[in-house]
Amino acid sequence: MSIRDPALICDLLVLALANTQGIVSAMRTPLSLLLTFTLLLSMALGAEPATRTYANARFGFVLSYPTGLIAGPEPANGAGREFHTKDGECSVLAQGHFLLVDDGDSLEKRWQQELKESGDTVTYKKKTAGWYVVSGVGKNGVEYYTKFFVKGSNWVEFRITYPHAKNKKYDPWVTQIEKAFVPFREGDFDRLR
Repeated sequence: MSIRDPALICDLLVLALANTQGIVSAMRTPLSLLLTFTLLLSMALGAEPATRTYANARFGFVLSYPTGLIAGPEPANGAGREFHTKDGECSVLAQGHFLLVDDGDSLEKRWQQELKESGDTVTYKKKTAGWYVVSGVGKNGVEYYTKFFVKGSNWVEFRITYPHAKNKKYDPWVTQIEKAFVPFREGDFDRLR
């Protein structure tokens, strides 16, 4: 457990308030007690959700996802996995495969296709030499965030969807997933050069 773990912080708050002979007596003034309580409460409010890790054995990407998501079954081809909240309102799909370079498949082609399919619902887009991001709010009120990576003749992506009305709840999840995602680990994985 880390000090950023909400359960640990709550336990510390309870201990700080209940233990009159321990912590409180060690704090000689009410100001010390107030400062300790304020510090613990601020850490609890700023805590990131606890995470689990999914490391794809076939393509070598790593997804860290909030524990509030339930892992769906991995497909027989081992390409990736879908994760969702208990009520199904938030979904994260992480998957990888090969670019069909002989058929003209490329990052640019996928980028153009993504923009065409998303149409005028795109609120943010960015493309580099090795990845792109497209996000927005669909006409159905569903917010989406897609990040697509290419290395050699291989691609990996994650797609996140959730109700736009609940973006205050799920936007931090998107940020956390995006920061921790590892598209291409080093090692002996199913990759084309």
